[in-house]
Amino acid sequence: MKLKRLVALTLVLLLACCDAAFAKDYYAKAKKDTVIYKKASSSSDKITTVESGSWLFVTETEDGWAKVKYNGKTGYTSSSHVKKTAKAVYVKSDSAVIYKEADSSSKKLVTLSEGTKMDAYYITGSYTNVVYGKYEGFMRTSSITLTKPSDSDKNSEKTTTTKTSTSTKKTMYVQSASVSLYRRADSSSTKQGTVVYGCKVTVTETSGSWSKCTYGSVTGYCKTSSLTSSNPNTLNNTVYVKDKSVKIYASPSTSAKTTTVSTSTALKQTAKYDRWSRVTYNGNVGFVKTSELTSKKGGDSTKDGDTKKDSKKAVSADWFKSNIQSKFYKGRVVTVTDVSTKISFKVKRKGGQYHADVEPYSSSDTAAMKKACGSDFMTWHRRAIWVTIDGTKYAASMNCMAHGECNIKDNHFDGHFCIHFTNSKTHCSDKVDSAHQAAIKRALSAS
Repeated sequence: MKLKRLVALTLVLLLACCDAAFAKDYYAKAKKDTVIYKKASSSSDKITTVESGSWLFVTETEDGWAKVKYNGKTGYTSSSHVKKTAKAVYVKSDSAVIYKEADSSSKKLVTLSEGTKMDAYYITGSYTNVVYGKYEGFMRTSSITLTKPSDSDKNSEKTTTTKTSTSTKKTMYVQSASVSLYRRADSSSTKQGTVVYGCKVTVTETSGSWSKCTYGSVTGYCKTSSLTSSNPNTLNNTVYVKDKSVKIYASPSTSAKTTTVSTSTALKQTAKYDRWSRVTYNGNVGFVKTSELTSKKGGDSTKDGDTKKDSKKAVSADWFKSNIQSKFYKGRVVTVTDVSTKISFKVKRKGGQYHADVEPYSSSDTAAMKKACGSDFMTWHRRAIWVTIDGTKYAASMNCMAHGECNIKDNHFDGHFCIHFTNSKTHCSDKVDSAHQAAIKRALSAS
């Protein structure tokens, strides 16, 4: 029995030694205003109080307490009041190497010059765990400084092709259904969090096809193509659910987490994405299928969550001077009606800067478009159309030629086609197309 106790005690001591040998000091932020005490006890003397968001350096955690360094002082605070966070650091001198392991004999990942900005996570021995773009590894702590060197415009990689990196701080919005924030500029790295359509993020750096951005307390890298400078939250409609209750999804996807609200719950509709509406309720943000919303309390079924009645008279909308681009945003599904045949079909906006590039929403919509266009199908002939958005009928013009890239793969339409509004331009010539404008006038007069 004594031998078993001796073996157990020996194992505990060995494990304790191993923990000490491989301990990691890390950077953290205060999650709330918190007190730093002289000892690991709230009854001990107070050293100072730090504000929420202040940087701390954690050197030890035990029994619910974190030993921290702050402004040259060392003390203790509740470990639940600190959050491990990457801290911006800089290369102190030229030819600093990021190694794969915390060992100079391990593989060299990249060599950086003085002033290069990185993210530091923790310190182990004489090395600091850092992330630079797609690279994550270890750099000697002696090669790192917390303050930006005066000659900081040398940000370059000497062993690889230099990529232009801009670090201007700017506000952007998520234009995809959702986007993952990765620890590195690499989709195989650890996910730090997920941000959904319409959310505002702060971009601090862009390099190649990746942007480093912050959402709340989470910082990571995402594809720049998933962001836009235009705020998609252009609506401010009070809406209700049609049925007794409805599921609100965390993102515009039926596989996302859900919560349920009742008919009487007022929702604020801020944007539309594909078949979804972005709504706010009780301080929360979520997504509801637009077809399940109505403008009237008590379940009245106004069609597709529109808060306006269909207008009988078509209106003109200047592509550059009106709000048509924010109403007909990228990813939105609208109804197109051919003026001559009165045949309607749905299209989804794919993009387009000088006019709208759109695709038939489904194979049945392609069939309806083909029937409406007749002999004009797969030609560049201009046809007068009405585009209905939120109950308003806009005069517009389209061609029926499939060209360029497509995003919808199963609609039997190999490419996209163009819709023009008043004073919109062609992409190639950057000029107003007279044939499209004439068709818009026909759409106006025919309504």
